[in-house]
Amino acid sequence: MKKQFAAIDIAKWISALLVVCIHTYPFFEMSETFNLLWIAIVCRLAVPFFFVTSAYFLFKKFKDGESLHNKEVLFDYCMRVLKLYGIWTIIYLPYTLWDHLAVGISFSGILSYVRDLFLNGSYYHLWFLPALVVSSIIVWYCNEKFTMNKAIKITLGLYIFGYFMNVYAPIWQAVPGISFFYGFFIKIFGTARNGFFFGPVYMMLGYLLARTKRLPERTSLMAFGVSFVLLILEVLLYNAFGVLQDLSSMFLSLIPCTFFLVNYLLKVKVKEPEKYVHLRLESSLIYTSHILFAKILLRILPNAHFVVYFLTLCLAQLFAVLVVRYKDQFPILKHLM
Repeated sequence: MKKQFAAIDIAKWISALLVVCIHTYPFFEMSETFNLLWIAIVCRLAVPFFFVTSAYFLFKKFKDGESLHNKEVLFDYCMRVLKLYGIWTIIYLPYTLWDHLAVGISFSGILSYVRDLFLNGSYYHLWFLPALVVSSIIVWYCNEKFTMNKAIKITLGLYIFGYFMNVYAPIWQAVPGISFFYGFFIKIFGTARNGFFFGPVYMMLGYLLARTKRLPERTSLMAFGVSFVLLILEVLLYNAFGVLQDLSSMFLSLIPCTFFLVNYLLKVKVKEPEKYVHLRLESSLIYTSHILFAKILLRILPNAHFVVYFLTLCLAQLFAVLVVRYKDQFPILKHLM
């Protein structure tokens, strides 16, 4: 019997809704602190989840001892993601020009855009796509050249370095001497949240899930619960020390949280799974398209963030439904997902 992934498809759709939260601040007027904590604790699970599940389905296609086959699988995957990235980069070009014209076009601005095009996304939410490519290559290379244990250590080491750069940014910016080196890092990379530091450890988790046996459902669910409590405590600690920011995203507890959550969902059976297949495509479309609507709505309704969130969600969902419904009638739409 063919394995079903309806629980993963449902979770992907929910994750897309959480990503929309990150970019629209729905509870901002209610409480800035609650909005910050909601995004840091709940919404920050979304992107790691996308990384882990993407890696799981990629590395599930790999075969032991067949290096050439694995390279072809990886190459096809990277080309597919880069094609999608290129299409959405073109779609967002008017927004890119709008942003650059608003601050004034400069040589340094052009250099930053070129850097971001390769490292951090041609538009801010699109960073996930080039990061998928870079991190998948890193994980493939590490597992090709080293043992799995060493590959885990390398990707975890990259994440921990990025964690210090991301979470403790306010400290590095304030310490004389260190601020120079931190500023140099930012000039080069823009952020640690990219395919070099953020993505590899989550892609490695997906690799582990694809190449090893699943934990029992009950064990995974309990471990996720414990990890989520640790995530709450971790974020509250950063907030208490005044280092938690809007861009803080590389929390240590996210690693076990995501691993055990995906482990659990891979074991869950959903009745009539065929009903949820469309959510897989819709989640991708909501992720890539929602800024098209959020950007304009935030300009029109700058003091109504919850309304902006709701309207953005409705428009992105409608867009996703229409693309999925008419993709066979208009094959060009297939290039959007």
